Amino acid sequence: LRNFALFGCPRWLAWAMALRGSDSRAAFSTCVLRAGLAWLLPASIAAVAGVPLDQASSTVAAAASIVEVLIWLCHKSKDLRRLTSCGLLRRLSYAVRLVLLLTVQLACVISSLGSFARLPVLPGPAQLPPALQPQNRSVARQSSGRGAATSVQPVPSTPPFRGDTATGSWGRDSQGRFLVDAAPKTLRWSPETISVVLPCAEEREYALRTVQAVFNSTPSSVLKEIIVVDDGSAPPLTETHLGPDVQRRYNLRVLRHARTVGLIGAKQTGGDAMQGDIGAFFDCHVAPQPGWYKGFLRLIGENYRRLVVPQITGLDIGTWRQVGGGGVAKCYLTWDADFKWFDSDDIYSAVISGGLLGISRRWWAETGGYDVGMMGWGGENLDQSLRVWLCGGEIVIAQDSQVAHMWRSGDRRTAARYKHVGDTIANRARAVFAWYGEFAEKLSDFPAFETRTANRAAIEAVSRLPWYGNISNILAVRDRLQCRPFAWFLRRFKFIYEDGGLLPAEVFMLREERTGKCLRFQGRAGTASGGVSTAVLRSCNLNGSNPERLFWHRGNRKLGVPGSKPACCSGLRAWNTDQCLQDIAGKKFKTSVCDISGRDIRQHWTLRSTGELHLGELCGGVDQKGALRKRTCSSFAGIGSRWTKQNLKVPIETKLYLRARESKPEMFARSDEEVARLAGRRRGDRRCGLGRGCLHLLRPGAGDECLDAGMEWVADKEECFDFRFEASATVPAASSTGQAAGQGWGELHSASDTAICLDRWNDEDVLTWGLADCHHGTNQQLRLLPDEGRVCDADNQCLHYRSAAPGKE
Repeated sequence: LRNFALFGCPRWLAWAMALRGSDSRAAFSTCVLRAGLAWLLPASIAAVAGVPLDQASSTVAAAASIVEVLIWLCHKSKDLRRLTSCGLLRRLSYAVRLVLLLTVQLACVISSLGSFARLPVLPGPAQLPPALQPQNRSVARQSSGRGAATSVQPVPSTPPFRGDTATGSWGRDSQGRFLVDAAPKTLRWSPETISVVLPCAEEREYALRTVQAVFNSTPSSVLKEIIVVDDGSAPPLTETHLGPDVQRRYNLRVLRHARTVGLIGAKQTGGDAMQGDIGAFFDCHVAPQPGWYKGFLRLIGENYRRLVVPQITGLDIGTWRQVGGGGVAKCYLTWDADFKWFDSDDIYSAVISGGLLGISRRWWAETGGYDVGMMGWGGENLDQSLRVWLCGGEIVIAQDSQVAHMWRSGDRRTAARYKHVGDTIANRARAVFAWYGEFAEKLSDFPAFETRTANRAAIEAVSRLPWYGNISNILAVRDRLQCRPFAWFLRRFKFIYEDGGLLPAEVFMLREERTGKCLRFQGRAGTASGGVSTAVLRSCNLNGSNPERLFWHRGNRKLGVPGSKPACCSGLRAWNTDQCLQDIAGKKFKTSVCDISGRDIRQHWTLRSTGELHLGELCGGVDQKGALRKRTCSSFAGIGSRWTKQNLKVPIETKLYLRARESKPEMFARSDEEVARLAGRRRGDRRCGLGRGCLHLLRPGAGDECLDAGMEWVADKEECFDFRFEASATVPAASSTGQAAGQGWGELHSASDTAICLDRWNDEDVLTWGLADCHHGTNQQLRLLPDEGRVCDADNQCLHYRSAAPGKE
């Protein structure tokens, strides 16, 4: 076996396989080569499959490398050669060692890739979900589907759901069948208690401080229990910070995974064990603020199918107190199965960020909790959000509930200490292929997923499953609850996907005619690293690499446009990215994460029919040297710099959406009614009519030309932007013209968003009006002169106005 050349091997390989005893350099080279070969099999399969190295095969490879180093040392040292262990190692031929190594590693890899095949299958439509049948279960069985050894305290029998005697029927028909479109009155109930679930992995002192904060901010009559799921901390949290005395004092129950399974598995364990009417899931580094629970009880009491998200604020980890105010809560879903933060005027959120939420125990059980095939962290928020919305529930923001959260800011004290497991890309793909339906085709536009899909043959040959694993448990929930298609979700959030430009009517190339070049986005498809990127002028050739980066579309909502008119768009977005044009600097366009609400006036870039690329009263174009600049529009007209759309096409996402709407007109007719109702609710009482302060601003000396949503002068009355005059307590001092301060002062707010006010790009030019966040400063203070039909600033610069038609937004 030592002379492998006899079997037709190349001479260099035969040399590497045989141990040349007299040449120390050869022996060392052999050692290095063999140590490297120990990693060849697991590394190759991981590279082809697009997954991380699994722990078991990596450990075996490391051990084999150490053995090869020991053999080399035994060969090199006469003293070591006398040892019995060295003699045993040297007598074991490399061929035998190699076969043993490859056999063990192949078994480890197959076990890792095939783990999804062991997923449990949820009951069919005719069966009740297990969580609806109170029984004495152990959490260990719940976690075994993830391949995780668990060691936990027994879970008491699940109490019956509160509200069984209420007037509601839990959203079911007379025969007990689940109704997706249940009447609101059948979903009301009276929850009284809350179980708080804290998934904790190596959180230590943060776990204790979070437990104390929850206990101190929640009345004992409401707090059923605090459940900490110790996800593989070593040593266990019960031996360091959460001992028996702490458990008794803070009404605490600790469940433990002997091996880390990740955030998703820990939350599933805690959710299945909770006994309160409502389960509140928090991260293990938060401080709920006083009264946080009230919004949870009220909102979920109105509808047991609601998932509630608190306002998420900042946390000072030194004092464990809230810092700042406001908070964030709302997210929307992107085509690359990611989420972005946004804001709107209503209480509804398309997607949750994942960490902090409340859900009734019954709705948790009916929707199946989390996907048992997801490992680690990431993607579970998308899956849970779509389960809720598509299967008859809703996600709302508890605006009066605040939870201070420790953000991982780069401070070493905030660094994650837990062991990373799982595959976020696979998790996100599982949500897509389970819920997107035909829209899953869109995922191939993004490199992170396209690479995995391209390598699926190699993976499926080993595991006999798609690269993202077995999703039968999610499909069982979808079939059992008769959930709606994904296109319904897109229509339900029309103001995001249609009005915000994520379902563009067309995508196009932007060609600058003076240079003959096109604007090309410099980043990749999907989420931009760091949230910013650039765009430059390059060849319009579509045969080069990544030609999709040459395509753009209109994006971001157009504030104040009447609901009967399309509300898109106020900016330009790079197709299949999260980036919108924002500025020109350093001879490049600067881009940043799109503000789909349309409130960021820095992103109000529009292409006019004249070929001018406008931002307010300025334009983007090229100078005489061909460099991108932002200047007055007239400066570009003189040198022939203008823009045109090229190669217009309807993107696949829009084609699929229109096809879906045509195929199910009845379902979308009901959806359209709901969208119209919600649009009215978002407007509230901010409706324009005579005598209610709403008006259109007219250009002096230009007849009926008015300001539109882009703060441009237009002649079309239907495009006029709706303002509402709000009286202000702030009165500017006497102006330079001698005009006295007095009554009639106020601000002109957007009729659809009271946080946006009329302002100016240039304080010395009355015609450079724009929109900005309301700051109550002097330059936003205006005086309404009804008798003259004018609105003027402190320097007596005026615009004419007319009342908006009654009934308009």
